[in-house]
Amino acid sequence: MKYLYVVLATAAVTALAKPHGHVQAHRHAAVARRAATAVYVPGPVETVVIYELNGHSISEEEVRNGIANGTLTWGEDGILSSSAAVAPTPAPTANSQPVEINNVAHDPEPVEQSEPELPASTPEHTEQPTEYNEAPDPSSYHPVGEDGSCSDCDKPFPNRKFKCSEFPAGYGAFHLGNEGLGGWSGIQAPAKRDVAGYHDIMTVPTGSCPDGRCCSPGRFCSYACPNPYLKMSFPKMQGAKKESVGGLFCNSNGMLEMADGSLSKTLCGRGSSRVKIMVQSKLSKPVSLCRTDYPGTESETLPLTIDPGETKELANPDQKSYYFWDNKPTSAQYYVNNQGVSEAQACTWGNGEGDTGNRAPVNIGTSFDDILSNMGYTGLLQNKPTNPGAKLNFVIRFTGDGVSNPCSYKDGQYYNSYGGGNPDGCTASIADGKSLTIVFSDN
Repeated sequence: MKYLYVVLATAAVTALAKPHGHVQAHRHAAVARRAATAVYVPGPVETVVIYELNGHSISEEEVRNGIANGTLTWGEDGILSSSAAVAPTPAPTANSQPVEINNVAHDPEPVEQSEPELPASTPEHTEQPTEYNEAPDPSSYHPVGEDGSCSDCDKPFPNRKFKCSEFPAGYGAFHLGNEGLGGWSGIQAPAKRDVAGYHDIMTVPTGSCPDGRCCSPGRFCSYACPNPYLKMSFPKMQGAKKESVGGLFCNSNGMLEMADGSLSKTLCGRGSSRVKIMVQSKLSKPVSLCRTDYPGTESETLPLTIDPGETKELANPDQKSYYFWDNKPTSAQYYVNNQGVSEAQACTWGNGEGDTGNRAPVNIGTSFDDILSNMGYTGLLQNKPTNPGAKLNFVIRFTGDGVSNPCSYKDGQYYNSYGGGNPDGCTASIADGKSLTIVFSDN
């Protein structure tokens, strides 16, 4: 059997108006703190994916085509391999190496991957699933009403009702057809777990299983919550190398259940009630904001498209009660694409070219600090180091009562109430109980 090697090299750097030198060796929502006030904003990230077959680099498109036409296969053991379309796949030899995508900042040595060990603290059950009413069609399920409410988001998720290959529509999470993962926003397969956390976390490449079969026992299958809701299911134990891990857990019986670190019994939970962050479009074309799948694969696959004349609310976590990375509070991060870019093109990991997806020009980071300052913080940041020279084809302005040091953006420069312009970004604070509106306009 021939094996396809995939290396994922990542680096994240927090970019603020005043750099502070905090660098992480994987994709995550970074935390930055200034003197006098605490400012938490996620860092833009750069990821390089290299596919290699028989010592030669091949493109992601060739990988996807190979999976589609049968010349490359995705096995139950998480290994991509090339094989004859009709001949059975032979067992790998002792020196064969599996495909792994490890969130490290250097090219890792391929590691022999055994069957993933199930998390010791994740509950296992032998009883038969409880009977429920038939779930809606995932591909046509829209959980959010005209007023932005999501009644299904308040429904407790029934553990062991859904097979892992079946996307669990009807509980707030919505199906993502664009990723080719059966509706999931990402799938992570840890090879093993010990006291340090999960090791050798393999991330399933997009397009690998439109039928969802990649969500298999021992894996975490991540999902998209509608804005302004946040993902509630992730394990207590995280990556041993500080990778984030999130989503529903597929147990040894092939059934979905909430991970053992979940913050509630629901898949999705509403963001902060202390401040409200709105986005208003005065543009002539739609704009897609793409939230990162966090905690989880951290790719910007969660879409929010704002049509001309619309106003929508962003997810904005309370730092004290949401996900902590490396014992630090985190924020929500959005990638802002140019007006007119389709949602399908905007909210998926790109091929390293252009100004869309993970290479979108501008990032928005937002959260409410209920630990120290009892203030909200929302930042505009240039997408560095991924695409430092990219520019949006519209203007951004912060407005609202109770907003201090409001930001604005025009032609690649960031401004605040002190004037001037810089190419890195700016951060505004929002008083408790107040609202910030981020306005998109042509001038």
